[in-house]
Amino acid sequence: MLRLEKVSKHYAGKTKDQPIKAVDEVSFTLRKDEIFALIGESGSGKSTLAELIMGLQKPTAGSIAWDDPAPSSKPSKPTPAMQLIFQNPDRSMNPYWRVKEIVAEPLRLSGYPKKAAYGLAAELLAKVKLPADYSDKYPAECSGGQKQRIAIARALSMSPKLLVADEITSALDPSTEDEILRLLLSLKRTEEMSILYITHRIETISGFTDRMAVMKAGAIQEWGETETVFANPQSDYTKALLKSAYY
Repeated sequence: MLRLEKVSKHYAGKTKDQPIKAVDEVSFTLRKDEIFALIGESGSGKSTLAELIMGLQKPTAGSIAWDDPAPSSKPSKPTPAMQLIFQNPDRSMNPYWRVKEIVAEPLRLSGYPKKAAYGLAAELLAKVKLPADYSDKYPAECSGGQKQRIAIARALSMSPKLLVADEITSALDPSTEDEILRLLLSLKRTEEMSILYITHRIETISGFTDRMAVMKAGAIQEWGETETVFANPQSDYTKALLKSAYY
């Protein structure tokens, strides 16, 4: 569905000959209706790559394109076909708005009348397993896990083909993290969308993601079917990540 070919993002370094390679010649494909995990430690370039995919930054080199041209031939700017959920949901929520206003905002910007937008917002909150009375709450009245459910509901309002989830469970306790992962897995099936799941916690993805790529210092170390990589990792870095997570 989405194809990356030798995508790079370099920044000026101390000298011309030593640029900072935030992302360096990354290539992989993301298929329709799959969950693809991007794994790596902090500073490995995962979030920069997500912003390049979303069109929030422009690559220094390489190409990012949809195999299916329906959303856009090149995601050179943000599009409703792609929705990004941040690690910290407070970054994208107005603290003075009620939950129904936050979820309905994309619909209102798309021209929906207020009553219709609020009605759809209530349906979306039900999809992410939040009680109806949360519509009138403010973000400060919600837990971290509940805020992420609200962020997911808002993203779903645009019926995305690709949902980019950038470290959205890293600040949650293990039980809440598991609930969010099970919710995403269910939504992938019911909404018929793909998910790019970005995390540094390799132990969370077995049984959840279809395929994975391991990233270090801006470059992909290896990628493939998740269970295959877990059973027979090829790179020393992947082996080290698995060892630190399970031993």
